[in-house]
Amino acid sequence: MSSIINRFLGKKSVRNEELLALADRLSFRNSQLDSFLIGHFIQRNKIDPVEYFAFQEQLLKLHVDRFEALQVELNLLNQYLQLAERFLPAGFSVKWENKLHSQDEIMLPPLILFPVVQHAVENGYNTMFSHPVRIRLSGSSKLIMLEVSYRVNHYLESQFSSTLIRDFRQRLDYLFPEKHNLLMNSNSNTSRITLTIQL
Repeated sequence: MSSIINRFLGKKSVRNEELLALADRLSFRNSQLDSFLIGHFIQRNKIDPVEYFAFQEQLLKLHVDRFEALQVELNLLNQYLQLAERFLPAGFSVKWENKLHSQDEIMLPPLILFPVVQHAVENGYNTMFSHPVRIRLSGSSKLIMLEVSYRVNHYLESQFSSTLIRDFRQRLDYLFPEKHNLLMNSNSNTSRITLTIQL
């Protein structure tokens, strides 16, 4: 009975909207302050910190409510992957393919592409050059598709049960209701995440 009343009064949807808005900010902050990358940076104390600090400074200038050009997002993502290759153990590598040509026209919420890539970097079995993290971006000015695949980490019970992914799902629900798709699947060797966003 209470669910029917809530439906008519709109209380339930308001509460969910507030929770989704919080998840939007939390997911953004997870990507802005990547604890996994920070931890590896601290452990690798022989590496010159200037490049990392410059990257982190750019992230901290972003605001969750201010859209950025796709090219800004891709530049930051490229810097993130370069740092990951430097900080992570030998054998970590990335294969990046960008088939999206209308980048100048696209504006996106900041760091919206990061969680999928961060999840692969953090949770994949990424210590073999023969099994790189593969990233493919495609689409048009009206739709973007990001595909990320990586070697399954057999030490994990579930390949996708991370707070990073859970918060990201809710961020997508908040920003792109009915206009996104996040598909995740894995077999004994490879995990794959495909993100599609209608613009």
